[in-house]
Amino acid sequence: MVTIWDVAKDCNVSKSTVSLVINNSDAVKLETKLKVLESIKKLGYVPNMAARELQTKVKNILGMVFLVNEATQKSYSFDSVTETLFYDIFTGISSHLKDTDYGLLSERYAADGSENLPNLIKNKRVDGVFIIGGLFHDEFIQQLQEQKIPAVIVGRLVPGVDSVAPNVTNAIYLGTKHLLETGHRNIVFINGPEKAQASKGKLTGFNKALAEFERDVDSAVVFTDYTGNAGFRAMRELWDSGKHPDAVIAASDGIAVGAMRYLYEQKIRIPEDISIIGYEQSIISEHAIPALTTMDINKELMGQKASEMLMHRIQNPDGNIVHHTFETSIVLRDSVKNRG
Repeated sequence: MVTIWDVAKDCNVSKSTVSLVINNSDAVKLETKLKVLESIKKLGYVPNMAARELQTKVKNILGMVFLVNEATQKSYSFDSVTETLFYDIFTGISSHLKDTDYGLLSERYAADGSENLPNLIKNKRVDGVFIIGGLFHDEFIQQLQEQKIPAVIVGRLVPGVDSVAPNVTNAIYLGTKHLLETGHRNIVFINGPEKAQASKGKLTGFNKALAEFERDVDSAVVFTDYTGNAGFRAMRELWDSGKHPDAVIAASDGIAVGAMRYLYEQKIRIPEDISIIGYEQSIISEHAIPALTTMDINKELMGQKASEMLMHRIQNPDGNIVHHTFETSIVLRDSVKNRG
């Protein structure tokens, strides 16, 4: 087996110089670096990553923690949160890391307020971590900070921690404004859980659009979970109560598709009888029938930005905390009718 000593002997340099080249140090002259890299290639040397970690205390592994309601629940169940958000953010993260030495570990985790942390953090298996999703309590962030591990929150801005999130207020504002501009006058907002931080921001956007409109509009807000079944139940309860809106805007694509299933079962046509707008821009919005108009929150770009931020935090552990907000846009499909 070829060793680091063989490489050093072949190109007439010290073992420490070879080690510096392997670790991509700037302390080695370019001419020497190229000579060492050529020798590594010629001899077929493969660095011992375990030994490297012992020497440098760098694992070259980053963690992705997907925050869920229940860690054991199937992600494709109608009564669970669709995990398209996680996948698309992961795509952005991995695309930014493709030219680096970092690999990725992932863990689904329910931040239920207990003193436990995800295993990949608790067992110090990673050099840094992405926390994806907003389903956590303040205690979770406090425990995370106590671990002193570089971290970026993706999906919610959090004081004291690097974080990146969409402008949830503007997203629902733009969606509601579109419904008003297309002649809808009886609009229901099916929001997420009432206590969730994102739900408060989304409600602000809904009310802002209504306040700016100069005509009378009937409106209502209901709160539910981010699942298809929750959207189904919310739509059923609205209809059974006698509330028959001409448009619905939902706090997630999953909620929107659940509401669409109820309307389909009642033979209520979309968009002829009622228009509907989702939130996320996920694969299910294009697969819905009719294709769902939705708010694009730039998930892949958030993942790329989060990766950039975590790399910077690892290299600059004492730098200023960074918060980044992504603006959103509407993706027009077939689920909204112009009633003007």
